[in-house]
Amino acid sequence: MRKYIRAACSAVVVAMACAIAQAQTPEAFYKGRSVSIVMGTGPGGSYDLYARLIANHYGKHLPGNPTFVIEHMPGAGGAVAANNLFSVAPQDGSKILLAHSLPLIETLQPSNIRFKSTEYQWIGAYDQISQVLAIWHTQPGRNVADLKGGNIVLGAMGRNHLTYQWATLLKDGLGAQFKIVTGYTTGGALNIAMEKGEIAGWPAAWENLSGRNAHWLRDKLVHIPLVFTLKRMRELPDAPTLSEITSGEAREIAEFLASGTVHARALAAGPKVPADRIEALRKGFDAMVADKAFLAEAEKLHLAIEPRSAKEVLDLAAKIVNASPEFIAKVKKAVGAE
Repeated sequence: MRKYIRAACSAVVVAMACAIAQAQTPEAFYKGRSVSIVMGTGPGGSYDLYARLIANHYGKHLPGNPTFVIEHMPGAGGAVAANNLFSVAPQDGSKILLAHSLPLIETLQPSNIRFKSTEYQWIGAYDQISQVLAIWHTQPGRNVADLKGGNIVLGAMGRNHLTYQWATLLKDGLGAQFKIVTGYTTGGALNIAMEKGEIAGWPAAWENLSGRNAHWLRDKLVHIPLVFTLKRMRELPDAPTLSEITSGEAREIAEFLASGTVHARALAAGPKVPADRIEALRKGFDAMVADKAFLAEAEKLHLAIEPRSAKEVLDLAAKIVNASPEFIAKVKKAVGAE
């Protein structure tokens, strides 16, 4: 009986503590607190660069000026972290998600997905991921013609991840014979594999090259035959987009995938975080991405900043998850997500 009484009392204490935390103002809640930025990859790569940048600046724009720490939770192309933040993590604003392309993951690989992209409370996007096909200089594949005939190996993360989906769509659209190897956990790991010759290249985030590996571009150690963006990149005016070199259904699918790249550079909070804390997080985010010190550090790190509001991010998520089942079936087949 005493054991049951102790358990009941403990449950009451926890419930009261949660109720008190929920009733606090944003300033009272965040004062003296550490907030976790949870990301679905390991250390290294462009996500890590952005997470550290945000951790350095976000707290000064929030009530109570909390400190920020980075929490790595890799797996399933970001889905493990997304599942955790949606239902397992505390719904109090103490953890925020540095998101991957969640609407595409939810739509194309729904197995074991326990989140709904449109029910996340989006804070905003600081950029959109610009992915390019990076090929090491000693490998074939310097141009589109080489890719069509070359017997090369491309690396990728999980089948849920855009790195795999872009590579598969490229292979299908070009009728090429190259091989795709999955299982890499970070962009940093893929860069090391490319440098060592384990793979010829991979669909890299531009910041993976322009940030820590800018000398690769300067010294022409990496070639970029094409890009996976909606329009040509300012930095690579001679590299065509995938949609430019494909037509019909393949082009339509390429444009659909590119529309999901905003969510790969966005922040989100859980669905039950109190409204006043969400408001504080959004206001703080808007102030941060306009802060001269934040922008100066981003420029120093060669990280692009092109912010979008929480509403814009939510609207794009809704557009993706509400695509017709017939079209989604075509996309799944094209990117190897069946």
